[in-house]
Amino acid sequence: MLGKYTWRHLPGEDDGRVGLADRGMRAEFKRRLLHYLILAVICSVMIWTGLSLFLGAAYERSTRAHNIGLHVIDLDGGSIGGNVTQMVFAAKPEPTAPTWVPGPRVSSLDEAKAWVLRHGWGALVINSGATERLERALYAGASYSPTDVMTVIISSGRHYTTEMLFVTPTLITTAQTVSRQLALELVTAFQALPPQPQRQTNYVAVTNPIGYTIVDVAPAGFSIAPLMSTFGYLHITLCLVGILIPWKLSSFAFFAKVRYRDLVAMWSVLLLCTALILSLYQALAFVAFRGPNYDKLALPYTAATFFKLWFTSAGVTMACAQWMFSLFLVLTPSTVTLASIITILPNVVSTVTVVELAPAFFRIFYALPFYNGANISLRVTTGAHREAAREAGILAGEIALMVAGLALAVWIRQACLLRGISDAQGWYRGQPYYSSPIPDDKATAEQRPPSQSQPASTASSIQVLDREGDNTRLTTGNMAG
Repeated sequence: MLGKYTWRHLPGEDDGRVGLADRGMRAEFKRRLLHYLILAVICSVMIWTGLSLFLGAAYERSTRAHNIGLHVIDLDGGSIGGNVTQMVFAAKPEPTAPTWVPGPRVSSLDEAKAWVLRHGWGALVINSGATERLERALYAGASYSPTDVMTVIISSGRHYTTEMLFVTPTLITTAQTVSRQLALELVTAFQALPPQPQRQTNYVAVTNPIGYTIVDVAPAGFSIAPLMSTFGYLHITLCLVGILIPWKLSSFAFFAKVRYRDLVAMWSVLLLCTALILSLYQALAFVAFRGPNYDKLALPYTAATFFKLWFTSAGVTMACAQWMFSLFLVLTPSTVTLASIITILPNVVSTVTVVELAPAFFRIFYALPFYNGANISLRVTTGAHREAAREAGILAGEIALMVAGLALAVWIRQACLLRGISDAQGWYRGQPYYSSPIPDDKATAEQRPPSQSQPASTASSIQVLDREGDNTRLTTGNMAG
């Protein structure tokens, strides 16, 4: 039985077969070789496009760090607040560091924290009463804590990588530099004062007059914080590719027999169910791997957190699934992976690099599902960013837009199949592998005569005539026995 797969020639079983060097195969070789070369060109374009998108978004991003604004907030109003503010703005700006800008008008440290939580990357706050506390320690011997002078506010949940690489180092370096310079000036000025016997000095204020405290208003210190959204959405999208391509290749019978509006409803429901199932797995994985210290390093985890993360992931998955399946339906098998490339890479790029560090071209990616879903997830787990209503509205709008795109793709696919323009696999007329079970010269609409037993509303129908001698079933696309 397995003899025909052996290397040697088998009389009887190999009769009628030809070798690769046979002249009759030359035309087929040329046709296949040309098509394979076209595929190689397409793959080369996809590879370079993907690498350019992913690496280009992070190329020289440190040179655009000046687009990030860090704020100086003077709540003191005294000499310390004025000197610190002047030193920060007088320092030579680094080309690879964020830019210092005046802070918002707030009246307390809590208001400053709330503002950074919603709007800012970070801030250096000179605390209220800093000058008065230092003077009491120098001249009256009052207790003194240097760390009460300044507060460095960070928001690691806004974007963990950007905060770690650019924001936090700049804030801490500036606070340390200002502390050293101002401490030297204060000590020099204090030593120049004439001695007074009645003066009681707390020498802690002399040796270490300026310090700072670091406050993270949106902590994202749990171990999977940098990867939870990007990797989760990426994994789901890759799984979608393995689901949606077989759906397209096995859908001929549906398009040949089912009404258009029912097809649109069917695919929409199937995609929604798939999105809910795959995103549920992501939410469960987050529960399993968020880490034992999550509640100390992020917002408390509750049942509401689980459902918010689940439905956010479902929205992202639904938008991507509709977009990819719409493209799968109209693209040929040789270019169907292009839909995956143009879906996955821009979405991943949008979560890896923030808009402030991206080149101008890449900023269009921040309307994509991954970016908005990641911001909502960070809002749920850390409290960072503004209200999630805007991101949720964008996701809902993308899903609605993709419903219209899916409806158009289903219409194009069904029309091309029933007219013989496209075959069951997705090849179009004139392409090397095109083989439609519905020939274009026999796809006709015929008016059936109404019968006594047939209602008038269903008397008219479309009859598709099959090619004579073709052994392909019209209803299923399978080979007839």
